[in-house]
Amino acid sequence: MIRKKMTEEIKEDDPNEKLKKRALDAYKRNKSDMETLAKERRQANTNYYGEPRGDEVEGRSQVISRDVFEVIEQQMPDLMKIFYGGQNVVEVSAQGRNDEPKAKLMEEKINFDFQKTNKGFKILYQFFKDALLHRIGCVYYVWDKTPKWKYHEYEGVSETYIRDLEMGVLGNPHIIDEKISVSEGGISPEGILIEPTYNIQCREKIKQSRPLFTNVKLEDINFPIDMVDVEDLEAVIDFRVRIHKRKLKEYGFDETELDDMMDKYDANADIQSRFEDLGGLSFVTDDKDSDFVYLHQFYMYDFDKEGNPIPKIVFMVGEKVGKVVVNKYGRPQFCFITPTIIAHRLVGLSSEFASKDIQDISTGFLRIILDSGYYQNLPREIWNPFAVENIPEEIIPGMKTLTADDRDPRTAVYTMEGKALPPQFTQVYSQIMPKIKGRRFGITDFSAGLDPKALATRTSGGISQLMSSSMRPLELIARCFAETGVRDIFVADMQMNIDFLDTETNIKINEEWITIRRDDINGLFDITIDVGIGTGSKDMTFNQLINMLNVYGGIAGAIKDPVSIQQVFSLDNVKNILNAAWEMIGFKNSKGRFTANDAARPESNMGQPNPEGPAVPGTTGQPNIPGIAGGGGQVYPQQMAAMPY
Repeated sequence: MIRKKMTEEIKEDDPNEKLKKRALDAYKRNKSDMETLAKERRQANTNYYGEPRGDEVEGRSQVISRDVFEVIEQQMPDLMKIFYGGQNVVEVSAQGRNDEPKAKLMEEKINFDFQKTNKGFKILYQFFKDALLHRIGCVYYVWDKTPKWKYHEYEGVSETYIRDLEMGVLGNPHIIDEKISVSEGGISPEGILIEPTYNIQCREKIKQSRPLFTNVKLEDINFPIDMVDVEDLEAVIDFRVRIHKRKLKEYGFDETELDDMMDKYDANADIQSRFEDLGGLSFVTDDKDSDFVYLHQFYMYDFDKEGNPIPKIVFMVGEKVGKVVVNKYGRPQFCFITPTIIAHRLVGLSSEFASKDIQDISTGFLRIILDSGYYQNLPREIWNPFAVENIPEEIIPGMKTLTADDRDPRTAVYTMEGKALPPQFTQVYSQIMPKIKGRRFGITDFSAGLDPKALATRTSGGISQLMSSSMRPLELIARCFAETGVRDIFVADMQMNIDFLDTETNIKINEEWITIRRDDINGLFDITIDVGIGTGSKDMTFNQLINMLNVYGGIAGAIKDPVSIQQVFSLDNVKNILNAAWEMIGFKNSKGRFTANDAARPESNMGQPNPEGPAVPGTTGQPNIPGIAGGGGQVYPQQMAAMPY
């Protein structure tokens, strides 16, 4: 489609003329800047799927080592366990004493938003996978008030019933989409008026008010390659979304020009490469008759007379500019993560970038090893055209004779045996390459649980220490994720609730339903993302918690004075230790699982002192463990670990 010149798209008297020109310039500049990353993404997908590299030789091995795939797929479970392994990832703390009760409610609310209202696990999974594979992951957020439609069918209803549905007498108002007459009605033999009846199809509009988080496909977002941060005042971020053309009027476009603004469906190479493992896809590239177009949203900052930044959004389709609005969120609504942060850059390095050279080298080794094995076991046959006459065009099994005149026919065809590879060659591949991968990513046989003999020769403490050490590279990636994009997600959720929540939310906390309103969570808070606990360190932390519990119980059992034990021994503390251990071994939520029994508290027995101390039947001076039926005795790690998941 032929477009008008950019300058013709903007009116000279438009107060937002400069912003619109910046958007149009960014439309071309950002697209050019991002092409480098787009090529890298396509190549990353090729490496991940183990697709041919283009250097294959006919008749030789064409195997592809899958190191990129192995590295990323081994990192993903550990990363998801770090963020979803049971402990509370998000902690909200109050900045003032009066906000303490609100902080707990806010923590519950944002966890509910992310886990229940949104598909939190899927969002984080795709967030992390994009970053590990493509250098950067992106999540977009918005406060969504788009109503949800619920569809109904009714048979044989009267006009009175239909009217009540439309008026909302029977609940939310219904919109009638189709009404089919079933009977015409009339007057019965007894003289009673009979209403006509209908079969109807209708819609019920359900109001929504919620935070919405979506993963951004990287081909749908463009930004300056030198952008440092999402709040860079000089940057322009171009984010495109696919919308129905009837929605364009909402963004300031003339309805009469809708057909002229139709964009082609951009079936680019990024999409194609994403489905490379499925043999690629066939895309329709002509959107002439489509009802959908790309709406570009340009996020940038304007400035007032004093130079203060004002966040704004410019809407554009093709090269036609729509309206300009103030961004009510105060900043572009994007959360970015990168596995390896490079100073003063938004885009860092990916695990694919760090492992592709290992894959290239391993591929070369594998091909040589396989070719060598092939030629040793299936040696090549050499024909000597001067040894015999009438050499057949093809020597096949079952051939009997060769015409040789005076020459020895045994010299006509002979076998060239392949040479075995030197042991040093295979040693490099089997020993050196895994060590390189281990140093770079912390991936070892110990961390993968693939060397039982080696594990059997080590103590439990040594294994935990070794695994904890191997987890350090991954824990650093997790920390980078936590302190950047993941934290931004929950900060955005918290702020949107404070700014936009206009409905009541019912949440179940400790087996009790609580209604949360905007005033209940309106305060000043800090958010902490609790990560850095890998597989190995979780085991050590669990053992430490149990040891703490046993020591604590021993101290309490040695005290004879009930008043003193009340000051030292707290059932609430024991409850907290047990809850922490419960989550540490993998259970999702311990809240309300272990509770302190008031009847067992020392203060409840103050009138009946026991001269022998607060011993519990069935124990040797150890306190009763709240929440465990029968009580008593020490709790060992083996007992806790044996509980079913």
